[in-house]
Amino acid sequence: MTSRRDVLRSMGIGAAALAAATGGAAAAAVRPSMEAFQHPGQTASSPWWIIAPLKAGSSVGKGWTIAGLSEVSDGAAVIQLSHRDGREVGVHVCARSGKGQGIAHTALFDLVTMDGRDGDAATPEDMGRVVVNLARRIRRNEAQLAGDLRPFAAMMSHTDRVALYGPQRLLLGEAV
Repeated sequence: MTSRRDVLRSMGIGAAALAAATGGAAAAAVRPSMEAFQHPGQTASSPWWIIAPLKAGSSVGKGWTIAGLSEVSDGAAVIQLSHRDGREVGVHVCARSGKGQGIAHTALFDLVTMDGRDGDAATPEDMGRVVVNLARRIRRNEAQLAGDLRPFAAMMSHTDRVALYGPQRLLLGEAV
């Protein structure tokens, strides 16, 4: 029997192949027809039911707040976090493929932080705990399948995103 993960993975692979082969023109041409099937008030690239009831402006603990939520772009959606001391981090929610990547992962997603560090230093403990807690919330919500799955079709694994777009574009493109 085909699992949710297999369905989402094949949707993501198909979308990535289509975008790579056509430069995104064909995928963009399909988007208007898909929007007719969205829930009222939800856009085609809004996956944020997976963190409900959290939303932009919500406190997520340890001094961190959700400063913004992006639509799916360049293969991921970004949770922009800001800390009361001025630190900021983009948590890229990517499709999971194989072994989990990033600080935390769920059955379907990897949560990869992009905060300007080069990976040599350990993740600050408060940031790590917040990302792990976000993954727990996503894990609960993804199991319920209470929202629209179409936004996830455009997601890619972090490895595939880096190969296709390069790390600099992903880091610089994290603004929400």
